[in-house]
Amino acid sequence: MNKKSIKRKFANFLWPILYHTKIHLLSKIAYSGIGSILMFHRVCPENTMPRIRGNSGLEVTPAYIERLIKYFLGKGFDFISLDDVYERLLTNTPGKKFLAFTFDDGYADNFTHAFPILEKYNVPCTIYVATSYPDRKAALWWYQLEDLILENNYLKFDLGGKIYNFRSRSPEEKEETFNNIRHLLMHGQEGDHQSRINQLFSAFNVDLGRLTEKLMLSWEQITEMSKSSLVDFGAHTVNHYPLNRLSEEEIKYEILESRKRIESKIQGKVAHFSYPFGTNEEANAREFEILKECGFKTATTTRWGNIFPEHVHHFECLPRIPVNEKRDLYNINFLSLSVDGALPCLINRFKRVVTL
Repeated sequence: MNKKSIKRKFANFLWPILYHTKIHLLSKIAYSGIGSILMFHRVCPENTMPRIRGNSGLEVTPAYIERLIKYFLGKGFDFISLDDVYERLLTNTPGKKFLAFTFDDGYADNFTHAFPILEKYNVPCTIYVATSYPDRKAALWWYQLEDLILENNYLKFDLGGKIYNFRSRSPEEKEETFNNIRHLLMHGQEGDHQSRINQLFSAFNVDLGRLTEKLMLSWEQITEMSKSSLVDFGAHTVNHYPLNRLSEEEIKYEILESRKRIESKIQGKVAHFSYPFGTNEEANAREFEILKECGFKTATTTRWGNIFPEHVHHFECLPRIPVNEKRDLYNINFLSLSVDGALPCLINRFKRVVTL
């Protein structure tokens, strides 16, 4: 059993204990902060076919997001925009605990499934768009990697002159194979990120553009949503590359060109940014300093944490709470373990203000 499986089993054991014993409420005083920025990716009906958890965990159902909104409305939370998060921090304005919704990458189901629910409950959101997706130039390689692994019990390929072999018969082997190949593509030494992707998938005659038009927002959908006062669009780079593997000049291009492209389409300002992948491997001190020079109000990572007044000094690296319907065992109550601060407290080893 690999580390991820062990952690998952431990979480399945720990979540109910933390919630039902109310121990998590002890963390609320010190670790819940003034609010939370929630991180979503896709909102779509559940796919009951065999899946890779690394991808299926990016998806929540429309019913779940509606239950989430009603649950936290019942608890008296404010639902606010990132502009409002920025203002609350900047002015140290007191108020009720808040939630801010963010969606990464720019999936078409943000328009078809999420947007009608957000309109119904008057919930604002920010959608971070990597502009090569609506331009139909980039690949959803993590979904295509999932398909490749699910369709094959054994994978052998050359990457930069080195031969890799992966057995993927059982569900556990497929999960491990996905994680290992994903790491190779993200952090391998053979060429750059895109060349590794191209080399891998060309070996199996995979059409890298096949899913992009089907799954990602079009500029027409983006333009239509931008007319709503509830929807703000943020930059998410051009090509969705891990920034730690790029030069300073390349990073600035990815950040500034994505903002320029979105602004030209929506005829409005783009004030917020999200780092692709966003862990401390892909975005850290160097990337944060570069981002600060680019003139955004805020930038969000995928670090697990709530928002505190001290984040007024760290607008370039605001943490978020990842929303994972399956991780939380389809139980809205368990999301409160994060919002109340219990899980960020444990994950960050009792560090309150998450930055680096």
